Amino acid sequence: MSSLSRGPAPEVVVVGGGVIGCAIAWALAGEGARVRVLERSGIASESSGAAAGILAPRIHATDAALFALAMESHRRLPALAEALRDDAGVDVEYVRTGVLELAHDAAGEQTLLKKTRQLQHAGHELRWLEPKEVLEQEPNLAPDLRGALFDPDGFQIHPLRFTQALARAAAHRGVEFCVGTEALGIKRDGAVATAVQTSGGDIAAGHVVLAPGAWASRWSADLGFDLPVFPARGQILALAAIGVPLRRVVYGRGVYLLPRRDGTVIVGATDERAGFDKSLTPAGLAWLLSTAPAVCPALASARFDRAWTGLRPGSPDEVPIVGPAPGWDNLTIATGHYRNGIMLTPVTAAIVADYVLRGETALPASAWDPARFASN
Repeated sequence: MSSLSRGPAPEVVVVGGGVIGCAIAWALAGEGARVRVLERSGIASESSGAAAGILAPRIHATDAALFALAMESHRRLPALAEALRDDAGVDVEYVRTGVLELAHDAAGEQTLLKKTRQLQHAGHELRWLEPKEVLEQEPNLAPDLRGALFDPDGFQIHPLRFTQALARAAAHRGVEFCVGTEALGIKRDGAVATAVQTSGGDIAAGHVVLAPGAWASRWSADLGFDLPVFPARGQILALAAIGVPLRRVVYGRGVYLLPRRDGTVIVGATDERAGFDKSLTPAGLAWLLSTAPAVCPALASARFDRAWTGLRPGSPDEVPIVGPAPGWDNLTIATGHYRNGIMLTPVTAAIVADYVLRGETALPASAWDPARFASN
C-alpha cells in the first residue's frame, strides 16, 4: 500500500462513528490529516455504546494473536483518558478496580492455575487467591469457590462516554462528522479509491478507512473479496443494589459483573448468532438474571434497572481485521474486534494511522492483516 505521508495532509474518509472510527479520526487529525467521519445514525449508536467497558487483557485477551497488542493498548489507555479529559472535558470513568476470574470446580481451578503460572512466568503481577482470600476481598460472593485469578491491573471505562469524548476531541482537532449520512459504496480507479458514495452524494477521498463494525461484510462486493464479519448479539442488563455488593469486576459461571460508579452492577453478556436482530429475549435475560445471583447472592434482591443489546463485530478466528485492503492502494480496514473493541481502541487507532500516513506499522499487527481472508 502506498504511503500518503508526502505532500499535503490527505483527505481521509472514515466510514463508521463507533469507538474505532472516532479513535482513528482523532489519531489521524492529531498528525495533521484532514478527516471526515461518516455515520449513518449516531455516534456510538451501536456496539460501542452497548459495551460493558472491561479493560483486563490478562484475563480475556490471552490469545497469541491478541495479547501483545492488547497489552500495548492497555499501556496507552491512561494517557488517552487523560488527554480526553483535557481535550474534550469529559470524564470517561477510567477506573482501576482489579478483576477476579473465579473457579467453581476442579477443572476450572486447574485451568486458571495454569493461566496464572504462565502469566507470572512471563513477568505479569497476578495472584492466585484461595477461597478464603477471595471472600476477604469480596465477601458478597457465593462461597462455593475453588479460588480465583486476581489481576490488580484491571480497569473499567464508560464506553459511551469514551466514544463521545473521542468524537468531541476529534472535532476539536478539525475532524468533520457527517452524522445521518450513510456510506453506500466506493468509487475506484483501478486500485485507487476515489470517492465514497453516500446518501448525500459522493465524497472525494484521498484515503478510505472502513470501520463499519458488525456491518462490515456488506462491503465485500465493493472490496472484491469476502470480509467475513458477522454480528454477535450480546444481551446485557443493569441491576441497582442498595449498598455496594462488589468492588471489583468479577468473571464467574460464564457472566461478568461490573460495578459502576452510579451504583448499578452491569451483568453480561450473552453471545448469540441471531443476525442483525437486536431483540431482548426471555431466554437471554433469564440466564443473566439467574446466573448473577449464583455468583453474587446479594444481587438476588437488587432492583432490575434496564436491559439492552449490542451487535459485536465477530470474525471467524476471533481476531480483529485491521490493515490495508488487498488489491487497493488507499483503503484500510478496521473491524472484527468482537468482544475486545473498547480495549483494543488505542492500539487500533495507532496501527491505522501508521498505515494511512506512513504505509507501514512497527506494531506487531501481522495476525490482524485482512489479506488472510482475501486468499480464501
